[in-house]
Amino acid sequence: MVEQNLLERLESVVIRLETKGAPEVWGAEHIAEWLSLSESTIRKAVVVRPGFPKPISATGAKEGQKRWFADEVIDWARKNRGTLPVSRKPGRRREAA
Repeated sequence: MVEQNLLERLESVVIRLETKGAPEVWGAEHIAEWLSLSESTIRKAVVVRPGFPKPISATGAKEGQKRWFADEVIDWARKNRGTLPVSRKPGRRREAA
């Protein structure tokens, strides 16, 4: 029990350190860049998946203006890394999550 709590706290620290230089909130374009996928793929095949973090949006914002917390996206990608789409563009590779 204590070990599990410690592991969860360490993972939280690692995620915070990894997102230190990243925007706190990401749009589809940031997610696409981070995953080395097209923005279209992100909008059509990633953010619509069950379990993907809920978007945040300003009051009155249009659908295309959705944003997600970067740490939640990174956590989700780690848990789902074997099921993410693969880039079709040569030379595009995801950085290790």
